[in-house]
Amino acid sequence: MVNKLWERLRNNFSLKLIALGIAAVIWLLVTNSNDPTHSILINNVAINIVNEDLIEDIGKVVEPEGSGTVTLRVTERNSILRKLARNGSDFYVEANLENITELNTIPLTVTSSNPAITWDEISIQPSSLKVNLEDKVEQAFAVTVVASGNPGNGYAVGRTQVLDGKNILIAGPKSLIGIINQVIAPVSVSGLSADSTFTSILRVMDKNGAELTESQMSRLEFKDSTGNVLADRRVSVGIELWKVFSEVPIRVATVGTPAEGYFITQITTIPQTVTLIGTDEALAQIGGILTVADALNVEGATGNVSAELDIAETLNQYEELKLPADADTAISAQAQIEKSGDKRLEIPMSDVLLLDRPVDKKLVFTPADILPVVVHSENEEEAPIGRIRSENVTVSLDLSECEEEGNYDITATVNLPEGYALSQDVTVAVTSLSSTDTGAADTYISSAGSITFETEEE
Repeated sequence: MVNKLWERLRNNFSLKLIALGIAAVIWLLVTNSNDPTHSILINNVAINIVNEDLIEDIGKVVEPEGSGTVTLRVTERNSILRKLARNGSDFYVEANLENITELNTIPLTVTSSNPAITWDEISIQPSSLKVNLEDKVEQAFAVTVVASGNPGNGYAVGRTQVLDGKNILIAGPKSLIGIINQVIAPVSVSGLSADSTFTSILRVMDKNGAELTESQMSRLEFKDSTGNVLADRRVSVGIELWKVFSEVPIRVATVGTPAEGYFITQITTIPQTVTLIGTDEALAQIGGILTVADALNVEGATGNVSAELDIAETLNQYEELKLPADADTAISAQAQIEKSGDKRLEIPMSDVLLLDRPVDKKLVFTPADILPVVVHSENEEEAPIGRIRSENVTVSLDLSECEEEGNYDITATVNLPEGYALSQDVTVAVTSLSSTDTGAADTYISSAGSITFETEEE
């Protein structure tokens, strides 16, 4: 029986061998069609420089040329490639300073944490790293705390402090240290309602405002002002919260004396109030009113005196008081100067009589809310200046010339009680526009710096 079986196996042996080869080819074809082999590119894989201590003893450091990264081409089966991270974390690219050439180039080697990928399945571009041997320098930099987010309601970031010291030391290649412009410690204060301490990782900005890359940062050493190394560039940041004080009145003083026969009637500012951030003690120190350090000079003035003032210098006098971030520090101030014996009356624009209003026109008036009327007494004994009131005065505007669209300066007609006269003409700026809404007769709409009356055809 055994002899017969062996005899059959020996018969047609060549055909059996061919059949086995065909089966193997078919198996390979099927396998490859289900899991084909191809190549992928993995970009920006960082280069790790090792054995730098070989040149540190001579006061030099290595500064790579280029980006300090390479591109890898990996050729493998699709099932293997799918498991690879596209950030290159499965690969380790090394430049060993022991292998540096006379041309200051270092051959690169690469290994993979995936055992299915061998060295011959990976190509590197470029295949070597060009480096410069530079002097190592150290420089002190101030750290700026950058707070993001909004604290809890009613609070704002008041004072910040890097607890490791305001200044830090950074050592590294001379060319890299030379491009550093700013060192910042970012923290998030979202929802914060009490003074807190945070751990922040330092970031470095170059002179173009761009952040240094991780490859560049790896070339630097960070130490506090006493020389202690800052592990992972971490520093402790203290955040002190201050209260937000809204609508703090602004006061502006004057220097000098108006011309003879003239006096100051009032001083106004735009804005009239300001929002401040500070402590209760600091607000009490200014008496709840921000008195601007700069004053209006009214020496010899016969008319109103205006100026743009900066309140930043005023706030610099107080350690625990400041404006909110990005707030405008400029204000407008005006001292109203009137002649002795004159009186300034304020007539609401809503009380002004509008005569011969044009049909189907929208009229915009400036001023919008109050029309100032300055009067004097022709006979102080019979008509004391202190007796006249705004309600004793009627003002009207003849708008007949505003039929056409355009800008007009209309002199108002002012009726005064007997014994009083205008000190100066009262003029209103009027803009005449085509009306888009003719259903709101005898009404006015207030807007910033102007008042709008919409008319309808009677």
